[in-house]
Amino acid sequence: MIPKEEAEDLVKEKVDNENLRNHMYAVSSIMEKLGEELGKNPEKWARIGLLHDVDYEETKDNPKEHALRSAEILEDKLSNEALKAIKSHNHKHTGVEPENDVDNALIAADAISGLIVATALVMPNKTLEEVRAESVQKKFDDSSFAKNIDRDRIMYCKEVGLDREEFIELTLEAMKGIDEKLGLA
Repeated sequence: MIPKEEAEDLVKEKVDNENLRNHMYAVSSIMEKLGEELGKNPEKWARIGLLHDVDYEETKDNPKEHALRSAEILEDKLSNEALKAIKSHNHKHTGVEPENDVDNALIAADAISGLIVATALVMPNKTLEEVRAESVQKKFDDSSFAKNIDRDRIMYCKEVGLDREEFIELTLEAMKGIDEKLGLA
């Protein structure tokens, strides 16, 4: 598995957009927390989360290539299981269906990170510290808030044995742990 520093260097090399890099850091943090909670390999899960969108700037105009290109870039750096998880996070376009915990966790983590950031950005000081799980719950239920975030993807948390409330609490805690790195401190 690719070492953390090398993975972060690859993100800096392939991703110019700071918001996209921050999204990838957030998903990495969430995946690490989920790996710990589910008794999996948190380091491996963190790497999957960090690298899942490494191709996005290259493939954003061609959704059918997104995630497949990431897998090509990462072929000699991650396990087959990790590459499959990355491909399945865009399963509606790649046709690689999620089949296990890491696949489902990545789909849910990818979506929830955006909802939490959007919630932080409407707080008075725009910090994660201000965000409470209850606020994220309310924003989840408000379909007019952050309309581009697919709530059904967040609900993949059920596939790993977590209800929505538990999932939101865990993911919010994970992101608060890196709030400075995300620019939301």
